[in-house]
Amino acid sequence: MTVTAVGVMGGGPPALVDEVGTLHPSGAGWSCEWWIGGDDRWHLPANEVAVRQQRLHNEPVLETAMRVPGGDAVQRVYGAAAPGNPIVVEVENQSPAPFVVAFVVRGAVRAAADGPHASIDNAFVLSWQRAPSRWARSAGSPVQMPVVTGRAQTGPFPAVKDRAGRLEVAFLHPVAHRTTLRMAITHSKQAPTFDVRGLADAEEAATGWRRVLDRGMQVQLPDRPLEARLRAARGEVLLRGQSLRPAAAVVAALEDWGFDDEAAEAWNRLGGRERRLAAQRPAPTSWAALDRIGDDAELLVAARRLLVDDTGDGSRPVRLCVDHPDGWRGQPVEVRGAPVLGGLLSYAVRWHGERPALLWDGPPGTTVEVPGLDAAWQSDAASGEALLGPVPGPA
Repeated sequence: MTVTAVGVMGGGPPALVDEVGTLHPSGAGWSCEWWIGGDDRWHLPANEVAVRQQRLHNEPVLETAMRVPGGDAVQRVYGAAAPGNPIVVEVENQSPAPFVVAFVVRGAVRAAADGPHASIDNAFVLSWQRAPSRWARSAGSPVQMPVVTGRAQTGPFPAVKDRAGRLEVAFLHPVAHRTTLRMAITHSKQAPTFDVRGLADAEEAATGWRRVLDRGMQVQLPDRPLEARLRAARGEVLLRGQSLRPAAAVVAALEDWGFDDEAAEAWNRLGGRERRLAAQRPAPTSWAALDRIGDDAELLVAARRLLVDDTGDGSRPVRLCVDHPDGWRGQPVEVRGAPVLGGLLSYAVRWHGERPALLWDGPPGTTVEVPGLDAAWQSDAASGEALLGPVPGPA
């Protein structure tokens, strides 16, 4: 199962969202699914073929779209900067007809509801703009049957408990065409219930994340999908770095890409073995090899080594453009704010016919070379411009 982290900086361990939009809140023993009741039938993302998912603007705002009659039902999940660090789930009706969304909690021990708020396991609160219109519950059997057969109930929701953690509870809300319904999930001990209408929407959350990601090292590559993948990976590792025990590669990626404060905090939560692993950096290979890397943190560490390789004790040159694919020939490359020994380094590659020009600016004492473009060239100037040797096109 592929999962994506969502949350806010400083909000603690992130929530996880799988490939069909099922939400797994941090610290919860339950999950929350979203089902859509259209005028034809109920649509469950786990059973549908026409489900697509993307990060909104490559930021940690996850958008899952599912086909319904006449259009799409679009779910967006993200963290909001508000008391309790809520995880927000929006469901937009992009179809010409109304539908019903069911938020389905699976695997809970306790559930209770009062108006537009529901308590799960006495630890989490689900909040909506308005109270659910109907509800259904079961213990040890699928709640799907009363939902899809029209036997969901109205009226007050009675508190329910199942010590085995087999509760399944569905809260149903009508969503008019071209409108959006919002739900927020908070830890009940961190924040009181609140009006979800005051929370940031998905676009505002993405804008906030853009400011966060712009603090680190920036890259411009000829391969736009790869550039987008690297940006999305940075958001992922920033959130995973807030886990109680982050992976060693996550800490290495945070350090490599200039998120020093976050790297330092995550480092403090590593054990001795993980610290030794985080201090290591695999030898750079090629951009083509990155296609085989599925882990976001490992991807960032490997990409950094290909763009700026400063491993070692500072006694050898910093290597820029360790690998330069033939398909990038004649196209610009730019790196800004790469952390190296003594400060930050930036460089750009521009082209004059067959000859690349390198412009660089690093801290005093920096020596640079560019093995992927001109293996014979080297400079001990901290900054400058150089026209490198010709790079013939592929035969």
